[in-house]
Amino acid sequence: MQEEYTEVSNDSANALVRRVRTGNGARLEVYSPGAGTRVLLDALLLESLSWQSPEGLASGLDSPHERADGQREVEPSGDEPYTEFSNEFAVVLVRVVGESEDGRLEIHSPKLGYQVYLAAPLLETLSWQSPEKLSEALEEPYGPAGAAH
Repeated sequence: MQEEYTEVSNDSANALVRRVRTGNGARLEVYSPGAGTRVLLDALLLESLSWQSPEGLASGLDSPHERADGQREVEPSGDEPYTEFSNEFAVVLVRVVGESEDGRLEIHSPKLGYQVYLAAPLLETLSWQSPEKLSEALEEPYGPAGAAH
């Protein structure tokens, strides 16, 4: 997942993801070609996503895609290599798993032991969030175990 887009799509949504370099380090770009919107996620935001359930995340975002909360679980294929996003606070591994309708973006935080699989509708929903709304949806900074984690 370097510089070129990788597609995650199903019958109701299409999202493109790629690693981009910014002046502030590497980011995961999630782009919705249908809506023409994009979001750049740093390692800390990706780590915060790793402990969310897809349903909980969809309910906390603005205008969630109508099918964003109906995701099926998917077994990782293990074929695709991970792309690492890191900074002084977090290390997160990201890859696309599954094929066509079962394709998901896997976000894995090995340090904290959390991972989530996000389908195209939820990725599209992420792409049109304001920074304020995204921060609000991911407001628990320490994960589900709280500050003790």
